Amino acid sequence: MQKHILVAVGPGLSHAALTLGIARAREFNARLTALHIVDRMPFWAVSSAQYDLGAALAHVDRLAREVERHTLQTMRASDVDGVCVTMDLPMRATLGRVIAQAAREFDADLIVIGRAKGAHWRFWEERVSDAVSRHSNRRVLIASNRAGDDDEALAETKATPLRFTIVDSSQRNAAPS
Repeated sequence: MQKHILVAVGPGLSHAALTLGIARAREFNARLTALHIVDRMPFWAVSSAQYDLGAALAHVDRLAREVERHTLQTMRASDVDGVCVTMDLPMRATLGRVIAQAAREFDADLIVIGRAKGAHWRFWEERVSDAVSRHSNRRVLIASNRAGDDDEALAETKATPLRFTIVDSSQRNAAPS
């Protein structure tokens, strides 16, 4: 049973994760914390510095406000007990590690996160969902809107049909040394 659920939201996979987090919060009458971590210096903004870095950073700020507004609006409409927390990604930190650390600090029992296909052109980066699972000792529920994944269970919520995978990082075996 979960008492506190942390949902990682962002511009790409917010809907699936937030919808599933709300459904779980209702099911267990749990408190919900939506966490939005903003990368103030994404790779595409830095690469556009020669053109107009100010406009790129203003776009990042606008996008962060929009994600927070949409998250709060969805949470209020669902009538769950929860808050939305927006924080900046610290320098030299990864998104997965920050989400896992936030779950420890907020004492969350469950982390709900979206999953996307890996980008082939950025093959050196691991998926955020994989990093959260590896760096956290909390249960991690991975939600996606993708259809056609046979190895995933189907979850119906009020807003949209979702597919999800349960990853229990608290039960993993230690790697041999």
